Amino acid sequence: MDTKEYIASGILEAYALGLLAEEERSQVEAMAAKDPEIQRQLQEEVESLSTFSQAYAVQPPPELRDKVLAAALKTENKAATEPTEKEKVQNQKGTSPWAVAATVLFLISGGFNFFQYQQSQSLQQNLNRTELRLAEMETQNEVLVARYEIMEENVAVLTDPNTAQFIMKGVEGRDQQMRADIFWNASTETVYLDVKNLPQPPSDKDYQLWALKDGKPIDMGVFNNLTDAQELLKVGQVPGADAFAVTLEPKGGSESPTLEEMYVYGEPVQV
Repeated sequence: MDTKEYIASGILEAYALGLLAEEERSQVEAMAAKDPEIQRQLQEEVESLSTFSQAYAVQPPPELRDKVLAAALKTENKAATEPTEKEKVQNQKGTSPWAVAATVLFLISGGFNFFQYQQSQSLQQNLNRTELRLAEMETQNEVLVARYEIMEENVAVLTDPNTAQFIMKGVEGRDQQMRADIFWNASTETVYLDVKNLPQPPSDKDYQLWALKDGKPIDMGVFNNLTDAQELLKVGQVPGADAFAVTLEPKGGSESPTLEEMYVYGEPVQV
C-alpha cells in the first residue's frame, strides 16, 4: 500500500480518535517515522481532533461508540475475504471501515457538542434574563426602602409634640383652594414644607418661601417641584416665626418678597 492509499484508508483518523489497538498504533507510528507525508498527515489529524475536543469536550455515550466500533470491525473482517483488487479500489476511495467509523464517531460527537452548545447558549440567555430581573427587583426594593424611610421621617415630624403647624391658604385675589402647610419643630428649629395645592410655576419662575418674624421676611429658599405630594420638603431652619408665606419670584429667588406675587399665607394653628 503506497503513501496515498495508506492516508486514504482512514487508519490515521482511527489513530487520532484512539480506536486502534496497541499493536496497530505501533504500526502507524512506525509508518509515520519512515514517511514524512504520513507523519505530517497524522499530526494534522491529532491536532484537529484535539482542538475540536477542547472546544467541545463532550463525548457520545460509550454504548454508541462500542456499537460503531463493532460495526466497523465486522465490516473489516468481511472485507478481508473479498478479492484483493476490490480491496485496493476500496482503499483508493477512502472507504475503509476504520475511515467510516472515524467519520461516524466524529459526526456523532459534533452533533452532541452542537446540541450542548445550543443548550449552553439557552441557559446563558435565561441566566442573563434572571440577573436583569434581580437587578430590577433590587432597584425597586431600594426605592421602596427609601420611600419607607421618608414616610417614617414624616410620621416622626407630624407626631412630635414640639412640632407646630402653619396652614397657608390662598390670599385675597388668589384661588382659595390653594394650600401649603408648614411644620416647624421647636427643638431642632427645622422647617418642613408640605405643598397641598399650588399651580405649576412658569419655567422662568420659582416659588419662594418666607418666614415672617416681627414683621420682617426671612428667606427660606426656592422650590418648584410640586409632583410629590407625599413627601415633606425640608427647607431649612429658623429660630421661630409668626407666619409663613409663598411668593412667585424670578428664577433663583429674590432678596425680598414680591407682595403682588404672594400666593399663600398662614399663621400657626392654635391647638
